[in-house]
Order: sequence, then structure tokens, then C-alpha cells
Amino acid sequence: MWESVPEGGPGEGWAELDENGWGALIGWAAGPKNLRRGPAANDSARTVTVTRTDKDGTVTESTEAFTARDRQIVEEGANSYLADAGVEKRPGGFRWFIRLPGQFSAWEELRAAITGAVYASEPQAVHPAEVAPIMKQAMQRLYAGQEYEHSRPRLPH
Repeated sequence: MWESVPEGGPGEGWAELDENGWGALIGWAAGPKNLRRGPAANDSARTVTVTRTDKDGTVTESTEAFTARDRQIVEEGANSYLADAGVEKRPGGFRWFIRLPGQFSAWEELRAAITGAVYASEPQAVHPAEVAPIMKQAMQRLYAGQEYEHSRPRLPH
């Protein structure tokens, strides 16, 4: 599935998926015609906040560079979740973009709607293998009746 996702980048009506298993599963549920992939972001400009708790309970936070190991952890985490859902692993080295169904103007709105649909399931889905079919059905309902434009979103400069 992932190999058939066309290359492209963010454009009007498109949003970047979260870099985690939930975001990856939403992408899978949307299907290749509603996804695009672009080159991975420049991680060298990113930072992470690290929180440490000493033996005496003292909490300290520091900002550190986002490393190649951090990237590996992110990709492994997303792929582990996909594997638990029974979904093919996603290839690394890409940013993933989803075409927003017409009723949404932002990724956060779409993510909230999908999350709400999963949490509203009876019995409530907990394991990724239970979540996947519910998510797929919810995405199909959201995209139902919408014409898909075959225009390709622009790659970032």
C-alpha cells in the first residue's frame, strides 16, 4: 500500500500526518489515493525536550538536538503500531500528507473526528487490530461522495 502512494507535498486541502502510530494508521485508513509522501524533514534543525527525574525527585528539563536515533525511534514506534494493527509497515525517510475531506480545514479537526469515531465504538476498541477496521470505515464515510481531484500537491521548496 505505502509504495503506491504518489510523491507530493503539502498544498491547499492537504495536511501532514502526525509522526506516530495513530497518524500512520489514519494514513493507511485513508488509502493511497488520499495520501502523498515527500522527502523527510530536515531533522538537524529540530530539537526535543528531555525531562529527567533524579533519585531525590528533582525534575529537570533540557532541550537537545533531534538525532538520527530519535528519527529511528519515531519510525520504529509508528511501524510497531501498524504491525500490531495487522498493517504493512511504512517505509522510512518520508513525510506523509493526507487529503482533508471537504468538511475539514485542518488536520487537528480530522484527527479529532477519527479519534471520536474510534472511541464511540461498541465495544470500545483498544488494541490496534480492533481500531484499524473502525478507522477504515470512519475514513470511508468521511470521503464518501467527494470527487477526488487528480492534481498533485506542490512539493515544498
